[in-house]
Amino acid sequence: MNTSFPVMPLVILLLLVLPFKLAPKYLLKLAFFLWMLGGVVLMMMGVTALQDPSVQVAPLVMLAATAAALVVGFGKGRFVLSKTSQRNIDRIGQMQDPQRPIHVYSVRSWVIITLMVLISLSLTWFEAPWEWRGWVRLAVGFALVMSSLNYLKAPRLSMAPKA
Repeated sequence: MNTSFPVMPLVILLLLVLPFKLAPKYLLKLAFFLWMLGGVVLMMMGVTALQDPSVQVAPLVMLAATAAALVVGFGKGRFVLSKTSQRNIDRIGQMQDPQRPIHVYSVRSWVIITLMVLISLSLTWFEAPWEWRGWVRLAVGFALVMSSLNYLKAPRLSMAPKA
């Protein structure tokens, strides 16, 4: 059985113990990086699961289910998680003073992140078929990638050259 150690608890611990503070514009960059990285990692885990030799799904079913996972991920990212990232952008935008890195997300966001990690882990714990693990991780990862793009639109993070 292919299992991997969840990295998210280590990231949270690292952000909690780092002794320095970051200006709000750097918290926005960190928030974007972590949100995007989480999405890319989940998508890679999803694709890896779908390529597992034990997956015995007809090619048309694989294509249709993968497309459906991406559509669900797009919708969740565009209409649900984008609101979460926008609330975080607004929260960080109101900060005046540098903050510790753990404040990159609100407590509510950390709870949501933890729940998503637990859902992903539960697929392994309950030995869900590889294809289901792949489709769920692909959908959630794509949702995170889509919603992370909100950070690029944030005024303090805009990648556009300043006039």
